[in-house]
Amino acid sequence: MLRIRPVQPGDYPVLADIAYATGFFGGSAEVYFPARALFSELWVGPYLGPAGACGLVAEAEGKVLGYILGSMDPWRYRLYYLQRLPRWLAWAALGRYPGLGGSLRYLLRAVRYPSRAAPLNLYPAHLHLNLLPEARGRGLGEQLLRAHLGCLRDRGVCGVQLSTTEENTAALALYRKLGFQEYARWESPLWTPWLGRPVVHLTLVLLLNGKDLLKNSSA
Repeated sequence: MLRIRPVQPGDYPVLADIAYATGFFGGSAEVYFPARALFSELWVGPYLGPAGACGLVAEAEGKVLGYILGSMDPWRYRLYYLQRLPRWLAWAALGRYPGLGGSLRYLLRAVRYPSRAAPLNLYPAHLHLNLLPEARGRGLGEQLLRAHLGCLRDRGVCGVQLSTTEENTAALALYRKLGFQEYARWESPLWTPWLGRPVVHLTLVLLLNGKDLLKNSSA
C-alpha cells in the first residue's frame, strides 16, 4: 500500500540517497559532484530543519520511493547556508569531504551561471520533487505535489517557484498540469562539461491565493 506522509528528521539518509541517485537529470549526481556527503548537506539538509516546510515522502511497504521538499521562508533558507559555511570550509580543509576536488568545477560554474529566481514577495516558497526510477509513471509525483501545494495554501503561503530544465519533460508536464507557468527561460552553459551542450533552464511559478498567475516577459 502506498502512503504519503510528512518528512521526518530520521528520513535524512534515504532522502540523501534518492537525491544523489537522481541528481543528474534522473541519474546519479556522481557524474558532476563526487563529494556525496556535501551534496546531501547542500540539497537535502536545509529542508529537514527550521527552513523546511510541507516536506512529504511517498513510501510503499516501508520503502521510500520519492519525496517533495521545500521551504516557504527564504530568509531561514539562506541562514542555513550562512550558519554552516564555516563548518563546511573547516571540514573541507580537513579532508572530510571525499571527492570535493571533483565537485569544485560544478560549484564554481553554478556561481558563474546562476538560476533566475522569481520575486520572493510573490513566490516565497520553492520546492524540489524527486522520484526513484521505479516510482515514475505511477502518479506519485502528482500526489506529492498536490499534497505539498495544499499544505502551503493551508499555511497561507502566497506563491511558490521552482527551477528545472527542458530536459525534465515528465515533470514539466506535471507542473503545467497543476497550473505552473513560466517566469523565466534561458539557455545556460552550466551543464556543458557533462552533457556536451547547453541546456534550457526554466523558472516556473504558481500563485496560491486564487489570483491570476504572474506572466513574465524575461527570457
